[in-house]
Amino acid sequence: MALTVMKFGGTSVASVERLQKVADRIIKKKEAGNQVIVVVSAMGKTTDALVSMADEISDRPSKREMDVLLSTGEQVTIALLSMVLIERGYDAQSFTGWQAGIRTEAVHESARIASIDTSIIRPHLKNGGIAIVAGFQGVTEEGAITTLGRGGSDTSAVALAAAYGAERCEIYTDVTGVFTTDPRYVNKARKLKEISYDEMLEMAYLGAGVLHPRAVEYAKNSHLELVVCSSFSDEEGTVIKEEVSMEKTKSVRGLAFEKNVTKVTLLGLPNNVVAVSRVFDAIAAKHINIDVIVQNVLDEARTSLSFTVDQEVLNETLDVLRTQKNDLEYHEMIFESELAKVSIVGSGMASNPGVAAQMFHALAEQGVKVKMISTSEIKVSTIIDEHKLNVALDTLHETFHLAEEESVSL
Repeated sequence: MALTVMKFGGTSVASVERLQKVADRIIKKKEAGNQVIVVVSAMGKTTDALVSMADEISDRPSKREMDVLLSTGEQVTIALLSMVLIERGYDAQSFTGWQAGIRTEAVHESARIASIDTSIIRPHLKNGGIAIVAGFQGVTEEGAITTLGRGGSDTSAVALAAAYGAERCEIYTDVTGVFTTDPRYVNKARKLKEISYDEMLEMAYLGAGVLHPRAVEYAKNSHLELVVCSSFSDEEGTVIKEEVSMEKTKSVRGLAFEKNVTKVTLLGLPNNVVAVSRVFDAIAAKHINIDVIVQNVLDEARTSLSFTVDQEVLNETLDVLRTQKNDLEYHEMIFESELAKVSIVGSGMASNPGVAAQMFHALAEQGVKVKMISTSEIKVSTIIDEHKLNVALDTLHETFHLAEEESVSL
């Protein structure tokens, strides 16, 4: 029997009524002759409600206790969904992350999966059962509950699919697939039939919320086919795989963006590699992710270093840098908030050097000031003022003709 992993996000399981519809899809998959592992998120706004209660208690609640708290959201979902399937006559059994054998590194709030013990769920599958697994969570070797960070249920699903040798992993969400950009921001955004791992990985890292980057990494490393589709319609979704079946004429295939970006600048830093590395070591020690980096050499002795962080971790970042100012030897620290990152992505960009210039020209025409730039072979990212985000997205979507269907070169 083929094994399929099905993952359902928070909006898909937001009520008992929606759980019944999710059960319909699971039963259809099971009756087609598949073994089925289902991974679910917390129901609707459950996680937000839990975070809100914690915020009433502390401005900086314990990360360990936050993991214990937030992991309860998925536990509610797996129990209720299992009850629905049992009432329909199916042998469903719920598993928390740790009951499913998901072991993680000892990092709270953003742990990475270290291993999965497949001997726990496999007997249930062989006996014809359906496994309902809580996404977003695991346990350390010492028994501490951990969570996997934003989008962690996607990662749980793909990691389980890879560990169990699943035929495919289906990600059910509130959208019908992967679009050229977020259709809530650009009305002409178009759904893609297929996209490569590399393109999807860049878009996920750059802010496309439909999939978590770690999930795409797992799929790429395991050569696992991913499908993103809607929980609310039978419309065909987007397939994510190694190579798409047609040769595209478009060098840019999508736009990604992130809001709530802050630029932090250290002025008067010693102009040597050791000094720069000390800055990043200090930040990394607190498990803070930095993004776009720009260094400007002032003279032979001093340099300035700018980088971006998410607004959510700004205070923690500033605290680290202030605490270690003497060791880091910078003169002054400044920051600028209310920024956004806008990126163009496409595997065809590697062979089209004029794409970046086209992007900057289009933004300049609309009065969008570019504050920082980051590039790779298949993407160009710019940091801009957040109030210019909609203008930038509309402009770039039109500039690169993303609303038009892609043609095939025969």
